[in-house]
Amino acid sequence: MVCGKEGNIMLKYWRVWLMILFVSASALAIGFKVYPYGRHVIEISFVSDSSPAKGTLEQGMLISAVNSIAIDSVDDWNNATHSISNKTLTLTVNGKDYRFFVNDTIGIDVMDIERTNLEFGLDLRGGTRIILKPSSSNVTKEDIIQTIATLQTRANLYGLKEMRFFATTGVDGSNYIQIEAAGVSRDIVENLLSKQGSFEAKVLKPVDVAGGKGNMQIGDRFYPVSVVGNSSIEIANTTVTENGTFSLEGIEFQYINETNNRLTFIANVYTGSDIELVYSDPQHSGVRPTGNGYSFYFAVLVSEKGAQKFADVTAGIPSRIDLQTGERYLDSKIYLYLDNKLVSDLNIGSELGGKIYQTPQIQGSRTTLDDATQEKLRLQTILRSGAIPTSLQIASVDIISSTLGSDFFISVFYAGILAGITVFIIVFIRYRRIRTALPMVGISFCEVVIILGIASTSDAMIWASVMIIGFVLIAVSWWKKHEIDIFAWAAVVLIPLLGLMSWTIDLAAIGGIIAAIGTSVDHQVIIADEALMKTDERRIYTIKDKIKRAFFIIFSSASTVIAAMFPLMLVGVGLIRGFAITTIVGVLVGILVTRPAYARIIEAGIKKD
Repeated sequence: MVCGKEGNIMLKYWRVWLMILFVSASALAIGFKVYPYGRHVIEISFVSDSSPAKGTLEQGMLISAVNSIAIDSVDDWNNATHSISNKTLTLTVNGKDYRFFVNDTIGIDVMDIERTNLEFGLDLRGGTRIILKPSSSNVTKEDIIQTIATLQTRANLYGLKEMRFFATTGVDGSNYIQIEAAGVSRDIVENLLSKQGSFEAKVLKPVDVAGGKGNMQIGDRFYPVSVVGNSSIEIANTTVTENGTFSLEGIEFQYINETNNRLTFIANVYTGSDIELVYSDPQHSGVRPTGNGYSFYFAVLVSEKGAQKFADVTAGIPSRIDLQTGERYLDSKIYLYLDNKLVSDLNIGSELGGKIYQTPQIQGSRTTLDDATQEKLRLQTILRSGAIPTSLQIASVDIISSTLGSDFFISVFYAGILAGITVFIIVFIRYRRIRTALPMVGISFCEVVIILGIASTSDAMIWASVMIIGFVLIAVSWWKKHEIDIFAWAAVVLIPLLGLMSWTIDLAAIGGIIAAIGTSVDHQVIIADEALMKTDERRIYTIKDKIKRAFFIIFSSASTVIAAMFPLMLVGVGLIRGFAITTIVGVLVGILVTRPAYARIIEAGIKKD
């Protein structure tokens, strides 16, 4: 516990200690990483369909050894697997041994694991190159362009951070789509991007027959139906076999079967073109726990034409009582299909029979909350973005290296050292004070660390602890009657909350960090100028008054920067958004944490002199 004279002296520098707290937390957020299977592993980025490990190993698993030989890098993997045809291979993956017989190639792409909690962009980290091939051979260039536009919409709606799409042409003249992505797994490509996205909603239509004859009601019209034997029926002068299709009133029907004097049909009432709006607000969309996991639901708004088909098909269907719930439903169901795959089936309330129903609800369930949330988002994304002109197949997947290379980080490090030395020399020449110049360089370095710490992932516990410790530090300082400002309270609330978010560190983010550091140096020069100015006009001001004058200028400048960047953060995409986020975070860290700490250091130095 801090007490006595030395404790009071320490509390006088509480702003500096607050900055040290944030720097320490940021360093932990960046570098504290759990390695459940050790540091010497590589990560599986893709498992091809032809791989013997398909269905056993998955993207994201960690390989630590091949045939009991330790694997520490991609080069080690390539050396261990370059000549393994017609051999049995033992892989140690996630701490377990798996044996595979390899005919030609292992079919596994790998990448080095991240050593920090920072997510680097495609230019810095490298990523995956995916080639998608249209299933149809007569796809035009215009179809490819439309497909890319739809895929970009899906990627943006799904929140994928960095993904690039290109139209390419093979040597045989065929059109392909090339995707370059950082940290995108195979299931995203298979279940989101390569899906054509065709949506259908079908309603079960029962028709009772007596003596082999009955009537099918469509809206207010009735069509005679006769059983003609050999699993066939006759309707509207058309003979239909079991599982055969026909059309009535512009509605497509399929004859299912005959059981217990009842004919069963299924009618297509909605298609993807009927989807006008996919709801995502809490009133129409959500995830809730159930007995065996989590169920998800969301409503869609369908066209009036689709709603009319629903009303025509459900007209005349008898109702029944559900013995479990006591609710009355139609003796039918509505089945929801995505890419010809049944994704949900729903009961239809008895009051909806023959009524125009424009907001059907899609439901489903998964065993975990995360899986249910992701599945809901996937379905909403595909329905919202629409169908692509053709189905796509994965032609190839390979790993691409970073365009800048590992030497880029070394160059950035040396450039930062050189910039720090240059700033120190210029500021020292200007003020002739090491106590002014040296802290300026140190404060700029601290800002870089805090910005990167906020951008890191998996750091919720660290920032929660920072918030608690920060409150205690400010409360003790206030109890000891040291001056406390509202910006200090804002810092211990806002900075940890910002720490819960994360974003990709790419060239745009690095540009934002440079912009924030430039602003930092400018502001610190303003503080130093105001604090050290000794003209007759300003001798009447105390050091605190001078620093307050400096902060008035600083806050005005910072407000202008944030106001300029905020619209770009909301409406911008890609490089613009990353630059705006990093710049805003850097400015907030400066005005709430590092600028007050520098001002306290300058004030203490002047008093000591």
